[in-house]
Amino acid sequence: MNKLMVAISLALLSSAGVSADVIVALPSGSEGKQFVAHHLLISDMVKPRNERSAEKTDTLTVKNNAFVVPVEKEGASFYQIPVGEREAISFYTSLGDDLMVKVNYLSPLAYTVEGSPLMDAIYTLKPAEDKFMAEYIEFAKADNRVAADSIRKAYNNYFKEYIAANPESPAIVYALMNLESEDFLKTFGSLENKIAGNVLYPLAVNQKQRVENAMAAEKKREQLQSGQMDAPAFTLKDLEGKDVSLSDFRGKWVVLDFWGSWCGWCIKGLPALKDAYEHYNHDLEIIGIDCNESKKAWRNAVAKYEIPWVNVYNPAESTLLSDYGVQGFPTKVIVSPQGKIANITVGEDPSFFNTLGILINE
Repeated sequence: MNKLMVAISLALLSSAGVSADVIVALPSGSEGKQFVAHHLLISDMVKPRNERSAEKTDTLTVKNNAFVVPVEKEGASFYQIPVGEREAISFYTSLGDDLMVKVNYLSPLAYTVEGSPLMDAIYTLKPAEDKFMAEYIEFAKADNRVAADSIRKAYNNYFKEYIAANPESPAIVYALMNLESEDFLKTFGSLENKIAGNVLYPLAVNQKQRVENAMAAEKKREQLQSGQMDAPAFTLKDLEGKDVSLSDFRGKWVVLDFWGSWCGWCIKGLPALKDAYEHYNHDLEIIGIDCNESKKAWRNAVAKYEIPWVNVYNPAESTLLSDYGVQGFPTKVIVSPQGKIANITVGEDPSFFNTLGILINE
């Protein structure tokens, strides 16, 4: 830490009257701005959402072009400090760390974090990581799936190579968590004894469970859409509180649209789904199955987006998502007039509508 940063740190700590390890130094011209630091204990991050402590926030004012983020006293934590609509400063802290965040630019955001072995190591990875992510986003926006897939594979290989070349790095768990499913599980198994003491280890264990669940769900989806499997039965409440059962629509093609108003891709896909609904009106029914949000949010979304098909609400205690192997949103399931699952499509994939047309017109 250079002399200027030390002077800023001492001045801030003295004026704030608190002990704080994380100093965020900003470009000139930031005086008086306020930022909100969101933080959560790593031990809470791995709990189910309904068992977590509430996320904590601190509103911080810039003084001398810097501000202090108070350190969480209860244990290792993850911090995010939004600086714009889609950008945020992020870092992990452990008790005893003495971190410095140096922001070179607020827009586009460019910063470094140093002061602990973990964060020092992570920020050797950031330039390449950010470059991969920026390229992937550009190709994804352009719907260039071949190029985006190539970048995704290169991103995965970058972290695999880092782990192989740096087996003692404090950032090895961070790199591990950036691997794709099969590589993640294989590498986790070979590293588990070595990384058990890493501050990020609980996050890796939690990710392992999610990956295993996702792979099991994918296997289940493959079995379900063999064409021989009956679509799992269900009865859910519609907007009027009346029971709606899948069996009510036997004899018609049915699309089950697992969605939520919180899901951006679900909303983006509504116009195309409306077109299909109108086009196949006499042969097709769509059942929108709202998931993972309040009934109020569901009702508001149906009204806001003028969703014309059958809409039902999937309560938290329901097993329907696991029955259909749903792990991502949107998930669309095509059910034949005989009640068999004909196709399951995860994500907003234009090929879904080609598949739907082929099946209905067979």
